[in-house]
Amino acid sequence: MKSWHTIQERKVIRKYHGKPLVKYGYDGLLNGRPVEVRSVREDSRYRLQKNIHRYLIRKNGSYIFVNKRGRTKRISAKKVSGLLGNGNWFFDRKHKYDHRFLTPKKVFNRR
Repeated sequence: MKSWHTIQERKVIRKYHGKPLVKYGYDGLLNGRPVEVRSVREDSRYRLQKNIHRYLIRKNGSYIFVNKRGRTKRISAKKVSGLLGNGNWFFDRKHKYDHRFLTPKKVFNRR
């Protein structure tokens, strides 16, 4: 059975006329470029993985952010880097990968 997150990712990518992927890594392709879907459900912020983020930047990819109300916003990975700033990446044993956080306010209140 597919998880809630996988179902949502595929639905959002199709909404943007992209192709969802079934392999590990980024979530799909939009216009031949990688896309990652990030959503807020239990936590009040988006968790971005360092390895995926760097790959998206290299391949001119983007993120699609989904807020708690289901509203979506697509932003290039390069612009997301600007929103993240120059802080350190976090690592914890639970998630086993470097990550940073971005708040919905930064994503949806930008122009």
